[in-house]
Amino acid sequence: MFIELFLAWRYLFRGKSRHVSFIAFVSCVGIALGVATLIVVMSVMNGFDRELTEKLLKFNYHITVESLDNQSLDDIKNTIAKWQGVRSVSPFVQTQVFMKLDEQIIPVVVKGIDFSDTTEKDAFYQYVTDEFGPEGFFLGEGLRRRFFGLREFEFYPLDKKLKLSQGAIRGYFKVGLYDIDNNFIISGIERVKTLSPNYLMFLGVRLDEAYKAKDFKKKIDAAFPENVLALTWMESNQILFSALQLEKLTMFIILSMIILVAAFNIFATVTIRVVEKTKDIGILKSLGYTRRRILGVFSLQGLLIGIMGTGFGALLGLGLCALLEKYHFIQLPQEIYYIEYLPVAINYSDVMVIMAVGFLLSYTFSLFPALRAARLSPSEALRYE
Repeated sequence: MFIELFLAWRYLFRGKSRHVSFIAFVSCVGIALGVATLIVVMSVMNGFDRELTEKLLKFNYHITVESLDNQSLDDIKNTIAKWQGVRSVSPFVQTQVFMKLDEQIIPVVVKGIDFSDTTEKDAFYQYVTDEFGPEGFFLGEGLRRRFFGLREFEFYPLDKKLKLSQGAIRGYFKVGLYDIDNNFIISGIERVKTLSPNYLMFLGVRLDEAYKAKDFKKKIDAAFPENVLALTWMESNQILFSALQLEKLTMFIILSMIILVAAFNIFATVTIRVVEKTKDIGILKSLGYTRRRILGVFSLQGLLIGIMGTGFGALLGLGLCALLEKYHFIQLPQEIYYIEYLPVAINYSDVMVIMAVGFLLSYTFSLFPALRAARLSPSEALRYE
């Protein structure tokens, strides 16, 4: 194997045809750029995924429990609160109102939380940006732009008799998620109950480990098999996470085309080397080299380009990710993304997959010309001029 590796290196980067060495260099650079681009893009998408997940987990409950009988929620709460791994259990209500601004009617979700519960109050108040008084409603940051400067707003409650009512603006909050900041208002649980008889009551469960929500959901279903529905945070946001995963897969496939183009250059490089070294192949076969060893000499050329290209590309990609994560020199418009800078989260399993794709394509595209070289008969190769 050492001899085959030596010949592969010599044929690839040394010889009379300097243009072949240049094509090999271009192929190596192409593989490196493709790998580096994939690592950076996947890391940025992982960063957005991480930021989104963190915001969802901080604001939303890990499990939401609903019962057909609201009276039974107290018993369910007392039972779940005793389980190990449960951080807190708190009731909350949701309804809907239609906010009136000039001639516009804006449907928004009203969420009522128990401010007497210290855990719930602290969880919400980390997002409060302004507070004007002890009573009223907190509006999302997106609604602030529409009601800026006002201390009260008009709305129609969700009721058969649409009667225009008024509510005081207690303050504003900013979670960093578009749907919540633009479509939610928050108040005390008792205040929200007075808006309309048409409201839904839930239990919000927070866990010590959010990713164990599925296990706790099964436990809730087993403990309360009738008239109780439990929903995890992953199920509530399934469409969003599915869209992110699909987008990530699509970007991976599209950007892999860069590596594929470089792999075609490897095919051209090895093909030219096979034609140029036909006489050498005949001599090697006359000396006793088998087809397998000839195949190894020329297929190793593609593998060498792949190793150097993916190695340098991985270093370049990880280096760029480290710079993006440390210096934040790519700024994002906060009014669109609610994130000040481009987020980066390196997933080393993704890096290994990207490098494996680089290796595989490099080696595969070098096999076709290498097989042609291995099939040459010694007499045919020695007659070649």
